[in-house]
Amino acid sequence: MRRSFVAFIACLLCTASSAQSTMVRVTSLTLSKVNSGWRASFPSGSPGKYSLQDGDVLVRIDSRNAREVGPLALAAEFIAAFDRVVPITVLRQNTKVNASIWRGDGTAPAVASGVAPNGEVSPTDRAPNFSLHALDGTPISLASLRGKWVLVSFWATWCTPCIQEADVLNQLAREHEAKLKVLAVAVKDQRDKLNAFAAKTHPAYTILDGGLLQAQPALSYGAGNLKGGGSVPLNVLVRPNGTIAYVEGGFEAPSPLENDVNSFVSGSAEIVR
Repeated sequence: MRRSFVAFIACLLCTASSAQSTMVRVTSLTLSKVNSGWRASFPSGSPGKYSLQDGDVLVRIDSRNAREVGPLALAAEFIAAFDRVVPITVLRQNTKVNASIWRGDGTAPAVASGVAPNGEVSPTDRAPNFSLHALDGTPISLASLRGKWVLVSFWATWCTPCIQEADVLNQLAREHEAKLKVLAVAVKDQRDKLNAFAAKTHPAYTILDGGLLQAQPALSYGAGNLKGGGSVPLNVLVRPNGTIAYVEGGFEAPSPLENDVNSFVSGSAEIVR
């Protein structure tokens, strides 16, 4: 009987430790996956420009059930809010409230009718596979790294915030060398500039040539779009099982990326909040 009880307790602890949280961070805002949608919180204490309050649960976005919107698609919606008003519905103190997200400058325009969300972005919680070449010509696929944490960072040498965040990528690659692989996927860049950057900085992470913003994997991750524009840096932390744990869209100074990734890889963020 005692042995069965010990096994039962061990099973409970195993279940608790394997519980997974999923988070999306955009400037001054964190969204955590819950049963009914995505819960908003503001680590800095300031709501900013999102028409959201601390504790709101996003239940609909762009006429979609928020429970069915994966972390990459959710981040893409907030990126889209620089160009158009994105309609949302939130659960605020048990009351449904219709609102909108506008991140552009000036007064928000009217909500455009019939505007569909970006259908190129992966809607699930699984990281889309890709196969790209490192600067030395070595092919690397995301699927081949299953069993390790992978940080996929979309960046470019022409992106000033990306260069500022390079030191963070280096630190993470060195600190978690045994269980984390850092892939810096360059988009809309030139090979000679990438080679020059690598020769100057000797990064501990792996630089991959991601091609155009109108191509994969930029499209499926939400870093690019078919119109040619995009938003970098975009950082995506992938669990060893291939699901997405964390997405950081945009750049904050100081960058929260190191602390956020550390908390997931060390296991402290892997308990559902």
